[in-house]
Amino acid sequence: MKFKINRDALADIVSRGVSSAPKNSPAVIANNARIVVQDGAISIATTDFEMMVEATGACEVEVNGATTVDAMKLKSVVDRLPKGVDVTFTMDTAKYELIAKAGRSRTTFPTLAAEDWPARDYAMDGAQFAIEGADLVRLFGHTAQALSTVPNSPMQGVFLHVADDGKRLAAVGTTGTILFKATVPAPDGAEDMPMNDNRPGVVLSAETVNSVLRLFGKADVVNAVVNANSVFFYTDTTRFCSSLLVGTYPNYLPLVSAPAAESIVVSREACASTVALLETFASKELGHRLQCAGSEDGFVVAVGSQTGGSVDVVEAQINGEIAAFGINGMFMKTMLNSFRASSIALHPDHRNRRIMFQADDEHLTGVIAMMNIATDLASGPKHE
Repeated sequence: MKFKINRDALADIVSRGVSSAPKNSPAVIANNARIVVQDGAISIATTDFEMMVEATGACEVEVNGATTVDAMKLKSVVDRLPKGVDVTFTMDTAKYELIAKAGRSRTTFPTLAAEDWPARDYAMDGAQFAIEGADLVRLFGHTAQALSTVPNSPMQGVFLHVADDGKRLAAVGTTGTILFKATVPAPDGAEDMPMNDNRPGVVLSAETVNSVLRLFGKADVVNAVVNANSVFFYTDTTRFCSSLLVGTYPNYLPLVSAPAAESIVVSREACASTVALLETFASKELGHRLQCAGSEDGFVVAVGSQTGGSVDVVEAQINGEIAAFGINGMFMKTMLNSFRASSIALHPDHRNRRIMFQADDEHLTGVIAMMNIATDLASGPKHE
C-alpha cells in the first residue's frame, strides 16, 4: 500500500473517520482505524461494536491496500503536521508497519490486519428516506440534552418517530422531569419505520444522536435507512451506522398535549437573563428551585437560600390567574436558551404538575415538571 494526500484533506477525513473509536477497548484491534486505499480514494473507519463510521476522500494511490493503525495516534500525528503539506504513506509488509512522511517528519505506525478488523454491515433493508442536515439539527440539537442517565431506563434515548397523523417527523428526549419534542416535515418513506408502541419509530442512544449531529449537521442532504435493529445515515463522503436501543418508549403525549389556558408570555432573552442571574443563588439541595408567579407588574421570579437571594420581575403578558409555582432553574435556563423565537409562552399547569413552553412558528415544545414551594414567596412573590 502506498498513497499521497494533502494534510488538510487527510485531517478532515481522519476527524470524521475516527469519531467512533473506543477509548480503551480490551479488543486491541477495535482501537484501530481501518485504512483502505484503492482507485484514487481513501477510506478511514472506526467502530466500538455498537456504532461504526467511515469517511472517504480523494488521494493519489500508487499501490492499493488495506491495514489498521491505532486511531487516536493517527489523529494525533495528523493534527500536528504542518497545514498544507503533502503526506506520503507507505506500507512496510516485512515489518508490518505503516510509514508516514511529511517534509522532514517521519512516523511509523504498527499495524494489524484489516481482515481481522470488526467491521459492521451497512444494512440497506428497511425504511429509506432523505433528510436535510439542518433538519437533523432541529430534531436532535435539543432533545439530546434531555436524556435519562439511569442505566436501562426507558427514557435513556431519543425517540425518533412519525407523529401528528404522519405529517411530522418528531424527536423526543426526556429525563422524566424535563422534556423536549422537536418536529420537522415528515420525509417520504419515514412512515415505513418499524412500529414502537403503535407509532412508526425507533429509539436512538445519546451516543448515536451526538454522532449524527457531529457528522451530518452541516450536510445538505443525508440519506437514512432504518430497520428494527439499526439505523444507517450516509452521504457521498461519510457513512455511519448504529445499533438501536431496545424497548418501548414511554407515552409522552399527555405531557405535550392540551396546554393550560393560563399563560405567561415573555421576551425570551429578558426572561433568560433574569433566570440565569437568579439561578446562581438557587440551592442544589433544593433542586435549583426558583419560585415564580404572575403579578400586576409582570412575571415574578424569586429565589432565597443561605447563600443569598433575589427577586425580579420580567415584563410579561399575563393571561388568567397564575398561581405561584416552583421550577428547576437550571432546566428553565436550558429551556429558554433552546428556543430562538423573540417571545415565548409558559403554560403553568398545576393540575398536571407541569410547565409547558411554546413559541409561535417554532416546532419545538418543552415541558418541565413543576416543583413544590414552601416559603412565604409561595403565596406570590412581590417586587417592591
